[in-house]
Amino acid sequence: MAKMTISLPDNLADYIARRIASGRYDSVDVFMAELIMKDQDHRKLDDDELREILRQAEESGISDRRIPDILLETKVKLRDINL
Repeated sequence: MAKMTISLPDNLADYIARRIASGRYDSVDVFMAELIMKDQDHRKLDDDELREILRQAEESGISDRRIPDILLETKVKLRDINL
C-alpha cells in the first residue's frame, strides 16, 4: 500500500474531522479512499456517456450541415441558456 502526505486548508481538514467524528468513517484514510472511489465512479460514468454520444454520432451518418452553421446554432443555444 502506498503512503501519501497531503496538506489541506484548515476548513477542509475540519470538515474531514467532523465526518470522522460523525461515525460515518473510521479514519481519514477510509474517508479519502471512499472519496477517490466516488471520483473514479463519476469519471467512469463520464467516459461511458461520451462513448455513447460518439456511438450515436457515428451511427447518424455524415451531416450535410456546414461547420459555420453548426457553430452559429451552438452559439444561439448557449446564448439562450445564458452561457
